[in-house]
Amino acid sequence: MAIGKVIHKSGVMFPDFDKITDNMDFYDNNVLSFIWFAQISNITKIDILEYFECLYLDGAMENGTEVDSIFLCWYPYKELHPTLQENDPKPTYASECINLLGQLFLAGYIEFGMCGLQDKEENDLSKQKEDKYQAWIYFRDNFFYTEAYNRDMIDLREKYPNMSDDDYLHSNWDTPQYWDKYHFWVARTPKGTKYFNEILAPRFYNKYKDLEVEIDDKGNIIRWIGKINR
Repeated sequence: MAIGKVIHKSGVMFPDFDKITDNMDFYDNNVLSFIWFAQISNITKIDILEYFECLYLDGAMENGTEVDSIFLCWYPYKELHPTLQENDPKPTYASECINLLGQLFLAGYIEFGMCGLQDKEENDLSKQKEDKYQAWIYFRDNFFYTEAYNRDMIDLREKYPNMSDDDYLHSNWDTPQYWDKYHFWVARTPKGTKYFNEILAPRFYNKYKDLEVEIDDKGNIIRWIGKINR
């Protein structure tokens, strides 16, 4: 058993439980952190959406990150609540995550682009349509709602047996049928960095800095100690 902070001043969640997490079979500790975070006493949907907002802005560094590496809901772990995995029109955490990414994009806090294209600026998502809203809807409908985020080249070959290597390697904004989870990057903009560093991250840290948790060796939460500073 161990007792530790929910958040470190650096923004790392559950920083005192490395020995426990090292013995648990999770590909990404963000998944385990969310499972613990979602069990905080009196947690609300607003708190959870704020958690995702911090996760995405922190992960979408200014030099760019592959989209598939930051989206928590893509990890297909049976330990997650089913609402984290559903591609369903009903409100779920997965659909909320997609909506949140759209809000961050429309606010100018993040930018999406295609991996492997030489002219990064000209291939920003925001430059593909007449306005950012139309660009987001196009990307959302063809990347998220077709579950392109959860497929790779092998899946595409099964779906499109006549797809050539060039079709896949040189797919672009006009060929969404060949998109997969490795096609896109996401980057935090200078505007997003300013918002994250000056507003979001300090607010998030101050909210949970006085909360601790006791966790057993199997990763089960025993009790919460302290409070959320609302």
